[in-house]
Amino acid sequence: MTSKGAYRQGAGRRGAVLVFDADDRLSAWNEEAEALPGAGRLLVQGALPETLAPLFRGLPPGHTVTDWPLSGGGFVRRTAGEGAADEGVSGNGAAAGADLSGRLFAAASHDLRQPLAALSLLLGALEGRLDGTAVGGGKSAAGRGSAPADPAARDLLNAMGNAVQSLRGMVDGHFDLVRLEAGLVQPDIGAPVVNGILTRMALDAAPRFDGRGLRFSVLPCSVRVATDASLLERILQGFIANTLRHTERGRVVLGCRRQGADLRIELWSTGRGLLPEQLRTLREELQRPDGAGDPSVIDLGLRLACGLARRLGHRLEVDSAPGRGTMLAVLVPRAADGADEPPAFAEPAGPAGVNATTPGEDVSRARVLVIEDDPMVLEALGALLGQWGCAVVAADSVDAALERLGPGPQVPDLVISDLRLKGAMNGIVAIRQIGKALDATLPGLILTGDTDPMRLREARLSGYPLLHKPVAPMALRGAVARLLGRERLKS
Repeated sequence: MTSKGAYRQGAGRRGAVLVFDADDRLSAWNEEAEALPGAGRLLVQGALPETLAPLFRGLPPGHTVTDWPLSGGGFVRRTAGEGAADEGVSGNGAAAGADLSGRLFAAASHDLRQPLAALSLLLGALEGRLDGTAVGGGKSAAGRGSAPADPAARDLLNAMGNAVQSLRGMVDGHFDLVRLEAGLVQPDIGAPVVNGILTRMALDAAPRFDGRGLRFSVLPCSVRVATDASLLERILQGFIANTLRHTERGRVVLGCRRQGADLRIELWSTGRGLLPEQLRTLREELQRPDGAGDPSVIDLGLRLACGLARRLGHRLEVDSAPGRGTMLAVLVPRAADGADEPPAFAEPAGPAGVNATTPGEDVSRARVLVIEDDPMVLEALGALLGQWGCAVVAADSVDAALERLGPGPQVPDLVISDLRLKGAMNGIVAIRQIGKALDATLPGLILTGDTDPMRLREARLSGYPLLHKPVAPMALRGAVARLLGRERLKS
């Protein structure tokens, strides 16, 4: 809102959008909502609808407020008045339908990810049973004495895993694109160390490349950059999705190099490469100011990367040579407080660099408390951790967890919790409350299907490692092994 109380440019054009979760608490809003009178003090995470009622009392004549229920619980509250937003609601049914569908998809994305998360974890458990071994390396209870799976069963399992990862990428990409176009993406610029981002990318992407028979390497880099870490990760995920789609064999390398005041984060892949005409067309599509892009030239992953890069003020570049491969790069400003030099970047034809494989430590015999309010995901997590030989205590809330741990309980070695739990509770608070009740400092791991930058920033500031649903089983095992390893070193 300006000093005169007028709406900012665009507020009347698209309308304010507020998203409420299943507990009728505010979870997200767009820039137009921030332009409403009083928004500065009223728009806070978890606010109730009645608390926000004053926002809508001073709307100009002709503006309306409409609530659209969500199938998974909660609703979207939207204002409409003059401009294109009005035409979409009253005069253009097709535009209204498309706009509403996009917003409903965005608001319900958390629920869409839950069955995907359960399926991904169950595939990991099935993999151990087919091999007759636990993923950690020891014999599973169900598989002692059984023969390894035949190659055909292994190929089917790999194909199922690739299909789940592809579906995950499409859900993530469509959701983020809708949020971007609706103005719901609010960059939170900080000075993250690039190596943390690269490590998370390695954990997430390594199993996907391995499933395609591709060698994937990540070169460490200690530089700090001025960006939103979550959104930069989504740009790199768009690069990886595109690379998985177009690389049939060989290797892929993710690394960095300095360029003036910027840091170039580059993804190199071997393969067919692009002809000069194809490369020119792709560069033109990447430079489109509206980011629309021709689906036959630029797929969802790159289209999303383009939109996010524009939102952050970063620049994308592409280079390719027929028969040699392709390079995708994002140029990110280095943080003003200075940083260490990145290591020299090795192209795919050079040394292997740091291999992004997942640690293979044994996690069996660990006592793990899992807090997850979705029954499918809770059951799948229990099955996978049990397959690895963990003793699992599963609960859908803090109260249920304390009840199942029992009086005078043995302190768990690790707590894994969903970020968004029932009511006003979240996983960060849940882990801390369990630790307080047991008079112990517990290592924790947060799982989430949420991509709201504010929620993700809160999770990262908590100090607990964060994995996104649907999480790859090998990435989960690596995180569990590292956390258990730290505790063993302490003791």
